[in-house]
Amino acid sequence: MTIIPRFTMAVLAASIAATAAVPAAAQTPGSIVGVVGGWVTNEQVWRSEYETETVEGAQLGGFVNAATPLPWFRMRAEFMWTQRGGSVSGDLNGDPLIGETRTDYLTVGVQPRVAASAGRFEVFGAAGPMLEIVLRNRFGTELAVALQEVATAYGVGAGVGIAARINSSLHAEVEARIFEGLGDAYEGNFISAKNRSFGFVARIGRPLRR
Repeated sequence: MTIIPRFTMAVLAASIAATAAVPAAAQTPGSIVGVVGGWVTNEQVWRSEYETETVEGAQLGGFVNAATPLPWFRMRAEFMWTQRGGSVSGDLNGDPLIGETRTDYLTVGVQPRVAASAGRFEVFGAAGPMLEIVLRNRFGTELAVALQEVATAYGVGAGVGIAARINSSLHAEVEARIFEGLGDAYEGNFISAKNRSFGFVARIGRPLRR
């Protein structure tokens, strides 16, 4: 079992624990809008047996934590530029299949978010579907012949984190999160691969004034 599946199970378990916590009032009232940025480590999961290595990338974008009548429940929407990719080594029909892919995505996610107060902080968990639209793709020479990207990929994301109200107009969050592709991100003759990743993000936001 690789580090990413272990991390995936840990984050999902923590998400379940967070959602099962007795809810309390959120520290920052109303909806919150702001910026999000972080780092992601991505692994490609191939349908054939190949040696793979992870590739790191960045995430940057914006988010909205939309308030609901329940103080402990929000709907979170994110729009991010995301770098994913992977490195592979193997054999395809007697020819070497060696190289690295780097893909830039527009990542859109809408996720229910639940939280519980913990002293001065708020512990939260979120999970839901994610859509990834290819913005730019770079293949190694061998992979360029064998593969092409799928224009739109789908997956599910989950994460847990800690939030704090810095002052009356500033809200901050840090979150550990995972992403599991539910469909192929790359495909070719007799081969295909999907993305799997974990990472960390930070958010800075401001309450929306009514």
